[in-house]
Amino acid sequence: MLLVLALAVTGCDAPDSPTAGGSTATSARPAPSPSPSPSVPPPVVKPKVSKDTLNYFYKIALGAEYGDKVNVVIKWAQPVVTIKVDGSVSGSSRKCLNRVISDFNALTETTDLRITGNPGADIKFHFAPVSRFKKLEPEYVPGNDGFFYVTWRGDHTISSSTVLIRTTGISSSIRCHLIREELTQTMGLMSDSTEHTDSVFYGRYTPAPTKYSALDKRLIKLLYGGAVKPGDGKKEVARAVVVTG
Repeated sequence: MLLVLALAVTGCDAPDSPTAGGSTATSARPAPSPSPSPSVPPPVVKPKVSKDTLNYFYKIALGAEYGDKVNVVIKWAQPVVTIKVDGSVSGSSRKCLNRVISDFNALTETTDLRITGNPGADIKFHFAPVSRFKKLEPEYVPGNDGFFYVTWRGDHTISSSTVLIRTTGISSSIRCHLIREELTQTMGLMSDSTEHTDSVFYGRYTPAPTKYSALDKRLIKLLYGGAVKPGDGKKEVARAVVVTG
């Protein structure tokens, strides 16, 4: 019997969404002498992407399989996103996780992943039997061997995440695929597709690639290259890039 599809994603608006507000005031005091203007960073160079890459980005980055229906970019904004690993972790799973982190960081310009022992880490990464998933994450959707749940703020920046990886009843190769897919999806590439069998976002249980495809790499580079911002929709993303071919 085939295992149930393990490609699960979800998200919800965090209760701490910021509110917008402001006020104006006048003063009779003379304005102070202007201080030297701080150096302005150079503008981000628009990345060149193919039409196929851009269309795949729209499908994977502008939405989620479960939870709220979103059509804008949801991503982390800080330079380092920390991961706290819990549960029974085999040597092969630990090696796989370290490799995924290294691969992801090699593709990004703005945000890196880092393992920490701090219980207040941004991502809680649990290795556990499926029977414990609901206890570890109440929003878990049954039938998934790998799962993640993210919360984000009103400005569409991710604030926290939980990842669940099944430890029993699956091969180490399938588990490694789940580690790569769920960790990458919890960074903001939250949807699946049935278009590319070599992509970690392929929406069926097999094949289960344990490496990023060339297209996957282009999506990660685009999301964390500095040109695409949280809250960007299709129009904003299209303006942020140069489409070729």
